[in-house]
Amino acid sequence: MRKVHLLAAAIVLAGGNVAAAPAARAQGYSAERLVKSVDLDDLKAIVASLGHTVSEQGKFGEISLSATDAEETNYVLIGTACDANGVPGCQGVMMQVRFDPDESVDSESLARANLSQAAVNTWRDPANGTIGVTRYVVLDHGVTMANLRENVNVLLSLTPSVVDALLEE
Repeated sequence: MRKVHLLAAAIVLAGGNVAAAPAARAQGYSAERLVKSVDLDDLKAIVASLGHTVSEQGKFGEISLSATDAEETNYVLIGTACDANGVPGCQGVMMQVRFDPDESVDSESLARANLSQAAVNTWRDPANGTIGVTRYVVLDHGVTMANLRENVNVLLSLTPSVVDALLEE
């Protein structure tokens, strides 16, 4: 039951006003394109390439969006290290699924979840109790758009097992 609650909370927490994803800039998604930094259009292009829907923009900074996949899981993509060291755009991408606070999830549960899936980090925000699962990609020296897209898939595919570990199911 709590697992359903946590997954439902992810749907609500990252959501917003649902709208179709706007068209990405002319360059759009190209699997082979090497990117050393991203902008909002790049994040939108990744979401669109997955067949997902952008539901909100800018909630977590200028270069950020919330999106929903076919299973109605909400996730966020956040550009980090933006316009740093003379490089335009964001040189990192934080990918997250966030859940409403759940008091039954303690430090031991978070440690168990982190040990269960090394490819993601599971955390709780001490300010508001939000629980999250994060995958972070550094773009230094470049990665392909296909790699960024696959990292979103990894986050979304591992999140259910992280929830299981959090709830000892």
